[in-house]
Amino acid sequence: MQVQKILKSLIRRWFIVVLGLAVTAGACFFLQQNAPDNYKAQASLVLLPSTKSVGEAGNPYLGLGGMSEALDILTRKMSSEEFKETIREQSGASTFTAEADKGTSGAILLITASSPDSGQALKILDTVMNQAPVALTELQDVLNVPTTSRISTMKLLEDSKAVPEVKARTQLLLVTAAGGVAFSIMLTVLIDGLLLSRKHRKSTEPIEKPAGSKPPTPPATRQRKPSSAERFSSNRPTTDEPAHLAGETASVVPSSYRPG
Repeated sequence: MQVQKILKSLIRRWFIVVLGLAVTAGACFFLQQNAPDNYKAQASLVLLPSTKSVGEAGNPYLGLGGMSEALDILTRKMSSEEFKETIREQSGASTFTAEADKGTSGAILLITASSPDSGQALKILDTVMNQAPVALTELQDVLNVPTTSRISTMKLLEDSKAVPEVKARTQLLLVTAAGGVAFSIMLTVLIDGLLLSRKHRKSTEPIEKPAGSKPPTPPATRQRKPSSAERFSSNRPTTDEPAHLAGETASVVPSSYRPG
C-alpha cells in the first residue's frame, strides 16, 4: 500500500521528480569535472624469520607461517601517532595505511600511500618503506632480542608510478546520485501530501457568510384600527341569528313605551 501511494504521488507531481533528477544530474556532472584527483601507490614487505629459527643453511620462506603475531605488532606500531609524525616530518604528509595482505597467508605487509599529487604519493610510500624496518628494529631493541634471533624484512613490490583512484571518485558519484534520487522522492511525496491535505481541508470547511450580510427582515405589519362604523356593523346582530349569539345583550323595552 505504501509503495502504491508513493507511486501515485510521483505520478501526480512528476514535474517535481523531473526537477530533482535534473539537479542530481547536474551535481554529478559538477563532481565529475571538478573533484580533485587522488593518486595512490602500493608496496609490500615480507617478514622473514630469524636465522636461528631456520638455521644457517635453512630456507626462510618455509617459516613464514608463524610470523602473523609479529606482523600484527608491527602494523600497530606503524599505526601509532608517533610513527605517523615521523613520516609527516620526512615526506610532508602521512596519508597511508599499513595492514596485513589479506590475499595471502604469509606475513606480508601491504602499504598504500595516497595524495592528490602523484609525486607526493610516491614520496610518502618510499618514506614508509624505509621506516618500517626501523620500527621493527625498535620493537626488538626494547626486548633486547639477540641478533641471530631477530626478525628481518624484505621488500617484495613497490610501485614506481602512482595511479588515479578511480574507485574513490566512482563511489562519490554513486553516493551523490543515490542521495539525490532519494531526496527527490522524499520531497515529492512530502509536497504531494501537504497539497492533498490542504485541498481536503478546504473542501470540508463550511462556507462562511461575510460579516454584516444578514438577510433583511420583512417590515412588521401594522394592524389597522377598525373605524367606528366597522365596529358598529360588526357588533350588530344579523337578522338570521339572535342577539345573544351575536355577542350583544337584548334590551328590554318597558311596556309603557310600547306602541298601543
